[in-house]
Amino acid sequence: MHQTILIIDFGSQYTQLIARRVRELNVYCEIHPYNHLPQLSDHIKGVIFSGSPASVRDNEAPEIDTRLFRKNFPVLGICYGAQLMAHQNGGLVAPSNTREYGRAHLQIKAVGKEIFNNVSSQSQVWMSHADTIKEVPADFEIIASTGDVKVAAYHIKGEKTYGLQFHPEVVHSDEGKKILENFLKNVCGCSMDWTPGSFIDETVALLKAQLQN
Repeated sequence: MHQTILIIDFGSQYTQLIARRVRELNVYCEIHPYNHLPQLSDHIKGVIFSGSPASVRDNEAPEIDTRLFRKNFPVLGICYGAQLMAHQNGGLVAPSNTREYGRAHLQIKAVGKEIFNNVSSQSQVWMSHADTIKEVPADFEIIASTGDVKVAAYHIKGEKTYGLQFHPEVVHSDEGKKILENFLKNVCGCSMDWTPGSFIDETVALLKAQLQN
């Protein structure tokens, strides 16, 4: 089985776009809904938590125990995914003063962090959220802000876990694809050699092996 990035979908309109960007970077990925998770195996190289129209403060908000993934794989939380990890670890997620929707410019505070390798310090990103992370837990370090958003990105100390309040998968985030590439290559260690053609070849070989048994 080829190296795989697992994308856990919390209902975001952008989830399919996350998958498209990952595959454009020559990494195989699979989307699974949060309430129907696959069996975890060694071929999974990293996990991405999607956004969501829900709020982590809702009683019936889509939820998983994010710590089960963080302890076993590199993790990237995007928007709701980032808020969920902060919320589950004692951080404060609250309504924004105004709905934050549109372009913003990062103020990167940790240039050396792997996820921001070769990303400009004032990179334009796209925000789309009604809640925001007001306070992070003690072991979370803020690595980027914007003029309106204090916690635009964070890293969990001692882990290969990152959270982004913005959406790197949309074209309005100028260097969003580079940020995703950094996560896949530098954090997850993906070989980035997958192609649709290789997937077809692997599937045909697997089917032949199964038919021979």
